[in-house]
Amino acid sequence: MTDKTLLCGLGLVAALAASTPRTAEAQVPGTYRLAEIAGSALPVEVEKEWSCRESVTEGTLTLGADSLWSFRFNKHEVCGARTEDEIEQEGGRYSTEGNTIRFHDDDDDDDDPDDADDQDLDDLETATLGSDGRLTARLEDGETTLVFRR
Repeated sequence: MTDKTLLCGLGLVAALAASTPRTAEAQVPGTYRLAEIAGSALPVEVEKEWSCRESVTEGTLTLGADSLWSFRFNKHEVCGARTEDEIEQEGGRYSTEGNTIRFHDDDDDDDDPDDADDQDLDDLETATLGSDGRLTARLEDGETTLVFRR
């Protein structure tokens, strides 16, 4: 085998290795921007009570390479003439199997135990990661979905 043939062979092996798709698990860590709640683009009204309305205006889900997750989102509340902005944050560990992500809440608290009709957006249960970087999460209520994009 000549040096030229060996170099061509090594170049082919390197090109094939570079073009091999990474596994979904290797692609999971990163930061994802909240784009939709239950099929509606942000901002989305998540609570309505008397003359008060609460909307989610933005959010970020961070999945660390250390299998820790953090979800931080901003809420804007209007009650008559009064307005209030607040930031909510939750976190825990996550595990992956293929393109499925399972969220484990470290403190397992219920942020709002008195209001069963409110959406607890930080109660993430599972998510799937699409090849386009779209991450679709389902909440523990089994119905509500959140869509994130890289």
